[in-house]
Amino acid sequence: MYMTNEKWEQNNQDYLKESYEETGFTAGGYAVRKLICGGCGRVFYTTIYTKKYCHSYWCGNQANNRRQREYRQMRRQDLVCQCCGEKFTPKRAGAHYCSNTCRQKDYRKRVTDAASAQNEHIVFP
Repeated sequence: MYMTNEKWEQNNQDYLKESYEETGFTAGGYAVRKLICGGCGRVFYTTIYTKKYCHSYWCGNQANNRRQREYRQMRRQDLVCQCCGEKFTPKRAGAHYCSNTCRQKDYRKRVTDAASAQNEHIVFP
C-alpha cells in the first residue's frame, strides 16, 4: 500500500523527534524542523519544507476557519440601530437592529403604517 510523506511523518513522530534532538536537525539526509501546529497548537516534527499543520486536512481547515471568522469580525463595524438609533456591534453580517425588541417594534410600526395607509383610501358613505 502506498504511504504519503505526511502519513509517514504522522506514524514516525518519535523517530523524527529523536533525530531532531540527537543529530541536530537531520534524519536520513533530510532537514527536520520542530513546529507548532497552526491549527491545534501541538508540537510536531517534519521534513516537509512547506508544512504548517500536523494534519493538513483537520488542522488546516480549522486554522482557515479561524482566520475567516476573525476577518469577518474585523470587517463588521459598529452600526446604528434602525429603530432606536443606538450604536451596536452586530453578531451577523445582515443585522439592522440592536435587539429582538427593536426588530419587533419596527416591524409592528411598519405593519400598522401600511394598514393605516390602506384605510386612508376607503371612503365611508
